[in-house]
Amino acid sequence: MSGSRRAHRAARIGPTAIRVVVLPLVGIALLALMPLLGGGAGASWAAAPPIAVAALGGLIIPGWSISQAWGLRGVTALGAAPAITAGILAVGSTLAQPLGIPWDRAHLLIGPVGWLWAACAAAGLLARRAPLAPGTAGPPFGPASLDAQGRAALCAGLGLAALMTAVPVIRSTGALDSPMQASDSIYHLSATAFVRLTGDASPFGGTWPLYDGQRIYYPMLWHAIAALLPGGVIEGSNTLVVVLSSAIWPLSMAALLRETLGRTGPEEDRGAGALLGLGTALSGSVVSVLLLLTSVWPYALSLCLLPGCLALVTRACGSGAVGGRRRARALVLAGLGAVGVVGAHGAGAFNLAVLAGPLAVGGLWGPVTAAWRRGGRGRSTLIGAVAASGVLVVGAGWRVRSSLTDVFSYQRPPSNLAETVYALAADHPLLARFSPYIPGNALVLALALIAVVGAWRGVRGSEARQARLWSIGTGAAALILLLAAGPQWPLRVLAGPWYTQRARIIVLVTIGLLVLATLGARGLVRAWRPLTGWRGRLASVPQRMALAVLAISLVLAPAWRWGLKAEIMEAVHDPERISYGTMLSDAELAMIRRAPQELGADALVIGNPSNGSAYLWSVAGVRTVYPTRLLPISPELEWLGEHLDQLGSDPEVCRILNERGVTHYYSDDAHPDGATGGGRQPLWGWRMDQVPHEYLEEVDSAPSGAGSTATLWRITACG
Repeated sequence: MSGSRRAHRAARIGPTAIRVVVLPLVGIALLALMPLLGGGAGASWAAAPPIAVAALGGLIIPGWSISQAWGLRGVTALGAAPAITAGILAVGSTLAQPLGIPWDRAHLLIGPVGWLWAACAAAGLLARRAPLAPGTAGPPFGPASLDAQGRAALCAGLGLAALMTAVPVIRSTGALDSPMQASDSIYHLSATAFVRLTGDASPFGGTWPLYDGQRIYYPMLWHAIAALLPGGVIEGSNTLVVVLSSAIWPLSMAALLRETLGRTGPEEDRGAGALLGLGTALSGSVVSVLLLLTSVWPYALSLCLLPGCLALVTRACGSGAVGGRRRARALVLAGLGAVGVVGAHGAGAFNLAVLAGPLAVGGLWGPVTAAWRRGGRGRSTLIGAVAASGVLVVGAGWRVRSSLTDVFSYQRPPSNLAETVYALAADHPLLARFSPYIPGNALVLALALIAVVGAWRGVRGSEARQARLWSIGTGAAALILLLAAGPQWPLRVLAGPWYTQRARIIVLVTIGLLVLATLGARGLVRAWRPLTGWRGRLASVPQRMALAVLAISLVLAPAWRWGLKAEIMEAVHDPERISYGTMLSDAELAMIRRAPQELGADALVIGNPSNGSAYLWSVAGVRTVYPTRLLPISPELEWLGEHLDQLGSDPEVCRILNERGVTHYYSDDAHPDGATGGGRQPLWGWRMDQVPHEYLEEVDSAPSGAGSTATLWRITACG
């Protein structure tokens, strides 16, 4: 490539990168300040922009620089960057613990993450400098660059998706430091607080403080990222939810859609930006991702990274898109992205198998079979690659065999099959009770069906083939969803990797439908352009078609379920609207925040973790015996929780309390009915709420709602 061409290409890359990165940054900063204007959210959101910038920049910059080093450019490099960054963070956090390097900001760049970042970038530069064999150059590495109108359309789509998600999420969260009141979030908040304390974010044992010192496997990438953010644990986690749902998710989808739309003719290249902007904007209309970001944060992180990784798989496995060496470079990046997706949550491996499997088989089948037929070194390389992959899969599976056994043997009662079929059409939440908002995302389904029908009507070509592959992956995801919803038939075990929970599976269908809907919109443009009348006028300018679809979608799914998104967030933040029982009132939360001054630095508190006491650790840094709602892994702590009501009568209770240094007790006399506005029902240890008060001395108290009181006590029976 000549110097002038290289300079011209660099000049085109710069503005795209700046626009696509800066727009979400500025948008999130402005949106974070909106609660200051009113609407019920606290003024503490003024502290969110620096956290949001740290989260978004930290997720994008390392992966983007690695992508650039390996020759990836444009929207794909930006949208896939978080998955690549997650890959080096996952490996770096795993290596840091055995090397004795703390997981904190001070050691991030001089530790394994910095080493991996530099090594991956250097390897990419060296790979690009290696000379290509004659005749293997192939076409350019990826789709053609977007023109100015295309970049503007993409930025508009990203901004609209961010706006329609971030505003209702921020306003319904309340204050920035409002802790999410869901069972899983208690666990993740406590785990993040322990990562900050211990400097251990390894998935192979980083949760040891939660399990009485025992080291087990648990995906820790979410906690590793949240622990590095400025501010407190609650503030960082709430901001990360906003960043992932309103910025990383649509940017990741933009990368996938860019690779899916691919390289077309000059006429269609001019309209590709409008269709790309349409699909990217529609990614802000879904609610399934946001629902998972209200509790299962590690899995939701994996899902937000998944489209970016799928973009890399599409690049690597595209039919005839790249030569052998360039395909190998694309496979390396796809591998890094896959490490990030799986590192965020192990179920990411099954998500990739469902959606990336057809793409990989369809794209690599020809080159692999050709190499096998040639024999010699090519066949030996294939055998070695398959053997190495098999050893890696078996080794990883054996390493986490207990976790795999748990998920595949997980029992969940059958669900409503008719409701599940409706959810497929409307992208309706399959968890808790929320307003139906009929017909939801029915327009997305309609456009997707247009693409599916067109692809299977005997049409040949790479684009129809790609639509067929996506319809296979989306259909497989829909089948698994229906298996999870149905009765206890034998094939229901296939939904085991997702804990047979429909809400975890439907996101895979959502991703597939968004891709197919974008392809369907392009199909309409092609079919209607030669026609006369309103269809011809609409399709003659793709921007008109995109705007029309967006307008119809906003009307059919009222403002993209703005109210539903608010309802989802209120169900885990607003004490009067929490779905499964409230653990903290506003006054109770204030009492927890002043607990360090009331109790002292050496305090260790015991209490039923479902009544709010578990938040003492993540909110205020006060140590608790039970920092999660789960049954403790220690038999001694389980026995103590079941017999705490015998304080003052059973000497064994005081022996354990004294041995562990327990000094205080937390109680809440709210009725644990599990109803909205009521108390959260305990998972275990009901007797912890029945400790005789004559062996206690009140330290502080606060109303916990409906005439009930939460109280901090000093234990006097074991002096």
